[in-house]
Amino acid sequence: MEFGPDFDALIERFSPNSDAPIAMAVSGGSDSVALLSLASDWSNRSKRSLLVLTVDHGLRPEAADEAEWVAKLAGSLGHPHRTLLWKTPRVSQNAARRARYELLAQAAEASGATILLTGHTFEDVIETALLRRRRGVRTAAIVGPHLASPLPSWPLGRGVALVRPLINSNRLDLQSMLADRHQDWVEDPSNQDRQFERVRIRTFLQRHPRLAELATEHVRGTQVTAASDRVQLAEALKRIRVDASGLIETDDVALTPSLLQILARCASGTATNPRYGAITKLLAEINSCGERRALNGAWFQKRTQGMIIGRDPGQGLEQVGAIHDGRYVRDPSGHFPKTEDLPFLMRATAPSGSDWREIVSERLAHIIQCYQTPLLNPVQR
Repeated sequence: MEFGPDFDALIERFSPNSDAPIAMAVSGGSDSVALLSLASDWSNRSKRSLLVLTVDHGLRPEAADEAEWVAKLAGSLGHPHRTLLWKTPRVSQNAARRARYELLAQAAEASGATILLTGHTFEDVIETALLRRRRGVRTAAIVGPHLASPLPSWPLGRGVALVRPLINSNRLDLQSMLADRHQDWVEDPSNQDRQFERVRIRTFLQRHPRLAELATEHVRGTQVTAASDRVQLAEALKRIRVDASGLIETDDVALTPSLLQILARCASGTATNPRYGAITKLLAEINSCGERRALNGAWFQKRTQGMIIGRDPGQGLEQVGAIHDGRYVRDPSGHFPKTEDLPFLMRATAPSGSDWREIVSERLAHIIQCYQTPLLNPVQR
């Protein structure tokens, strides 16, 4: 196995600056060690530098030793390594996931990396699909994670793409490759802890190979549908306009719940989408021109044609470094509009002074770039 032309295309797409490092998350498990092994071979051929990152969630006493094990492995391959410590650990997979991506985003951003590789495999896609199906999802939206996505943290990691080059690869094949290379990996006991729903699904599939085969066939086909849906969504996003104040205008774009979820996230400057059911309800209820609704930190106002979408002025604002409320960045050369020139409903949530510029349009462009990434298979046998 090796990373081939499709991997080169991904790197060129998301990290064209050859002086910037390629950041990668390596926990020490077989998937991430396989990622490191393949990426190290590629790095030696391409002369691009890698930055290996390990998150210590502080939930297990062995975690520090595992991070040190990864550090030694990375060092033996000639790559720098950093351990990122979660200082407020909580026993929750969702909380750990959020903290992990925030730490990784911060480290990638600080290094100048515009791409973060993770070792997700096709098994992760199947497990996620079954988790979402259990929660009632019946559309192609059950498929995920995808080959390329924006980082789930915001504004940390702004402009950093999350790329999963092993997403079409089988875990057993990767483990076989590591065995051929006489390379060990770390077994995380939490991967066998049945208190977690994902582990229970994984165990069920292992015990029922025929059902696992059927799930594989279904998810493979749905991946193609989901990729097509994302491309169509990206095309719709291209037609969205953002003015200098950060106000979003949809004009004649067909409004769908999926599109409005993204626009709500960008307009509110947050990292989370409103619930699909809530955005569907809003779309059904807002009918008259001038009618307005607030949801998830954003407000939506109906126009004769389309909508305008902005920040809910009733929500608290956050300042993260040079970023104002996830929507504006301080820019000494900026020419931000005067308060009296701003749309009325944007005035309460805009920064003061002229040395700012909106980054809503920049965020939308990054989402479009990720959604328009074609179905590629970066791993060659």
